Amino acid sequence: MRNPGRAGGQGSVEYALLVALIGLVAAAALILMGGSLRTVFYGIAEALQSGCGQVSNQTFRSYAGEGGAAPPGTLALPYPTQGALTQAYWFCHKGLDIASTEGTPVTAVAAGTVKFAGWNTQGYGNLVVIDHGAYQSLYAHLRDTPSVHAGEAVSAAEAIGVMGNTGFSTGPHLHFEIRLGRDLADPAAYLH
Repeated sequence: MRNPGRAGGQGSVEYALLVALIGLVAAAALILMGGSLRTVFYGIAEALQSGCGQVSNQTFRSYAGEGGAAPPGTLALPYPTQGALTQAYWFCHKGLDIASTEGTPVTAVAAGTVKFAGWNTQGYGNLVVIDHGAYQSLYAHLRDTPSVHAGEAVSAAEAIGVMGNTGFSTGPHLHFEIRLGRDLADPAAYLH
């Protein structure tokens, strides 16, 4: 017996509308994220694993202190490695992901003092944090133990490690963050 409250085929129409809505949401995510579907889902997974940016703040504070005033003027920093930008900065991903071949050199973006160099248990894998005075930089997922040590002074463009796939990572890339004063900032605005 037919259910008098439902018109024939209504379930099929609802299903088709639901599939169309999911497709629109996925397309919007692709446009906003500027990447492939794999990149979008990787970013969501990484954000969930990292507590939506909370780990970034905690990591910088534990290794580089509270930070001071943001630097005056505009920073113009070189890219820390070569490769393709695979994940942009957004509210749950507080850095840039730059992917290339495992073993690609990673360099300091400016002179500073290494605050931490070693294994991080919060998902970054092999990690380097450098204090540049009014700002700090973070380099994560390095393949091997970093080639620098805590307390060491580094020069701009000095090699600090090589790109890897350690920690919460799905492929070889560098996760790069910048903190200006006390706040995490979009590195893309300062890299040239």
